Amino acid sequence: MDALLFYLAEMEEILEASKKSMLFSDKVAVDKGRLLEIIGELRLNLPEDIRMAQRLLNDHDRVLEDAQQKAKVIIEDAELEAKKLVRDDEITRRAHAEGEDIIDQAKKDARDMRMSAIEYADEMLAKSESKIREIMGNLDNQHKAVIDYFSQNVDVLYENRQQLRNY
Repeated sequence: MDALLFYLAEMEEILEASKKSMLFSDKVAVDKGRLLEIIGELRLNLPEDIRMAQRLLNDHDRVLEDAQQKAKVIIEDAELEAKKLVRDDEITRRAHAEGEDIIDQAKKDARDMRMSAIEYADEMLAKSESKIREIMGNLDNQHKAVIDYFSQNVDVLYENRQQLRNY
C-alpha cells in the first residue's frame, strides 16, 4: 500500500515539476516515459494487496474446518466413552446418565467452538472486505487520475491542432 502511495506522490511531483505547455493555461508537458514507468510499477504492486486479501479469505476456511474437526472429535470421543460405560447393568444406568451429560457437554462445547469459529471467520471476512474496499477505492482514484491526465493531454493536443490550423 505504501508503494502505491509513493508512486502516486511521484506522479504528482512530475506534474508539479512539468513546464506549462501554453501561456495562461494549466496544461503542462510531462515526461510520458516516466509516467508510463510509474503506472507499470503501480500494476506490479496491486496484485500483492489482492493476494493478501485472498490469504485472509483462505485463513477463514481453514479456521472453520479446524473448529468443525475438533467438534467432531469431541463428539466421537464422548460417544466412545458412553459405549464403554454401557457394559454392566448397574454401571449402565450410571454410564447412561454420564454419557448423556458428556454428549450434552460435547455438543455445547462443539456449538461454542462453532460460534467462536464463525465469529472469527466473520471478523476475518470483515477485514478482508474492508481491505478489498480500500484497494477498490484506491484503484478507482488512480483510474480517475489517469483518465483525467490523459483527457487533459487530449485537450491540449486538440487545442494545439486548432491553433496550428488558425495560423
